[in-house]
Formats: sequence, C-alpha cells, structure tokens
Amino acid sequence: MNTLLLVTIALVLVIAFVAAAFLKKATRTVEQGQGRADVYDLADSLFSPAERSFFGVLTTITDEETVITTKVRLADVFEIKKGLDRSERQRALNRISAKHVDFLLIRKSDGHPILGIELDDASHQRPERKARDGFVDEVFAAARLPLVHIPAQRTYSAQEIKAALERASATT
Repeated sequence: MNTLLLVTIALVLVIAFVAAAFLKKATRTVEQGQGRADVYDLADSLFSPAERSFFGVLTTITDEETVITTKVRLADVFEIKKGLDRSERQRALNRISAKHVDFLLIRKSDGHPILGIELDDASHQRPERKARDGFVDEVFAAARLPLVHIPAQRTYSAQEIKAALERASATT
C-alpha cells in the first residue's frame, strides 16, 4: 500500500510539473503579445506628411472613373503564375506579401489596376531599399503595369505629377 501511495504521489507531482510548465509557456506567449488583440492602437494617419501632400494633389488630377487606393500590398495586386511547383509558388508569394506600393490607381468600373506610384524619400537611397525597389519595378514590368517613382517633397505641382503619370501610362 505504501508503494501505491508513493507511485500516486509521484504521478501527481509529474502531472503538476508538466501542467505548470505548460501554463508558464502559455503565459509567456500572451505576455509577448502573441494571440492578443489588446496590444494594438490606432495610428494617427496612414500617410507621412509627403504622402498626405501628394494624395491631395493626386485627388485634383484624377477623373471620376479613377479610384485612388493607398498602401496596397503587392500580393493583393499580383497573382502568382500557374505552373510553378508548390515551393516556388510559396517563395514567390512570400516575396510580395510584405511589400506595398504607396498609391495605386484603379478603374472604378471594375477595380482593374491602372498605375502604381511610389514616393521615394531619402530611405530609397539605402542599398537594401534599392534592391527592394528594383524587385518591385521588375514585378510591375513583368505584369505590364506602369509604376512611377516620384521624389518625396513638401509640395507637388499638379501639372508635373499629371505629366509624369501620362508618360508612364503611354509607355505600357
């Protein structure tokens, strides 16, 4: 009987130890913000000051058939071509999932993308950003969707922006 009691106590202790370790890990996961929704707050604006200024000008030069969308993920604009094996498809999707274009003009009637716009601030001079921009340029070119790079500024000329967008549209 003493042996049975010792085995029972040992079993209870092992179960308690395993449960405590599991609870500790679950608590640490919650404390790190994984799985919690209360760790988020509303951003002050979707735009940097340069983006807000550009958006204001863009709204004056687009027609009623064009919708301006902002910060659109490339994965929402481009599809992965059929015929790739599963790992190639996943790699291709991973390369575009975390990237976005600053502005995307789309046709109001059917949502078809017309033209992408990137505002290039000083960060676009860094080597890793140049590599990212080169890849994004290649994706747009491969899909035959124009992409215009506009230097970020405090203010913009509506005529200059309109001319740049018309030039880009004409080349595709």
